[in-house]
Amino acid sequence: MKPRNLLLILSLSGLILLTALSARTAASRRTRNISDQQRIRAANKYKVEFELRYDFSVQAVPSKMNFVTLIPQTIAGRQKILDITYSTKPRRVFTKNGSTYAEFVFTRPPTQFTLKINVKAELYRYDLFTAKKLYKEQPPPKDPNSGFFLQHEHYIQKDHADIHEIAKTIRGQNEVEIVKKIYDFVTNRLRYVPRTDELGAVKALAAKQGDCVEYSDLFVALCRAKNIPARVIKGYVTEFDDAPEHAWAEVYLTELGWVPFDLTYGDVKQKSTKNKRFQKLKPIYIYLTGTRNDPMLDEAIVVQGLWVGDITLRDSIVFK
Repeated sequence: MKPRNLLLILSLSGLILLTALSARTAASRRTRNISDQQRIRAANKYKVEFELRYDFSVQAVPSKMNFVTLIPQTIAGRQKILDITYSTKPRRVFTKNGSTYAEFVFTRPPTQFTLKINVKAELYRYDLFTAKKLYKEQPPPKDPNSGFFLQHEHYIQKDHADIHEIAKTIRGQNEVEIVKKIYDFVTNRLRYVPRTDELGAVKALAAKQGDCVEYSDLFVALCRAKNIPARVIKGYVTEFDDAPEHAWAEVYLTELGWVPFDLTYGDVKQKSTKNKRFQKLKPIYIYLTGTRNDPMLDEAIVVQGLWVGDITLRDSIVFK
């Protein structure tokens, strides 16, 4: 994936840089499911420790500078944050729209400084295969907010004519079959090409190429066009070729809840391997956000007001 910012808001004196039976029988089933979940997850987990680094270079030192960044949070069935420490204490840690952020305030910062966030986490394997095992007898609780992820939005243009034309050709006997056909369409249509810009679903469809973001955007747009809630997830992976920043997708299935799919991981030529990768994923995913167009994290650089000095920021992640 291209090193696109997942991060941040910088604020400098008004300047802002904006760089998801019977009572007894039912109780017995719930107890059995909890035991199954614990057993399955215990056998499919991976502990990881990493450091998020933000290196600042300030040419004209401001009197005060605010910085907001995404931080990973515990997500049931996906990851558990065991510990998180900061080289500079955050002013606050808050959650909004399902994502968690840390806000920092720097008073007369030095011209060169580094903010470090150290995280210890436990990652759980979760995929279609695991979800079917976990919820074989009883589906998970319904998500009342799943309908939000049926909308047409920037980069996920599910109402666009080109997306609808493709969606009309995709049919299946059930949700999983439809999702599998969308998965196959995207992985057959697109060719993986690293990018530094954002194409979105429609342009990716036309260009027939893109990286993990384009694969995810197109997949999610087609799922939504078929009236299946889906969302783009952004975060990191612990196994990577070029960069740890990554995007994948989650689909809301009626009987299974939210299930992740990684389109770029599944983009291989061998049909048997592709089918396997549709069903199974490794426990290598660190979730940050499931909001594609977060108003707090505008993907483009937007300058408001008067620029009174240059600030350069380089972000990175180091696995320990």
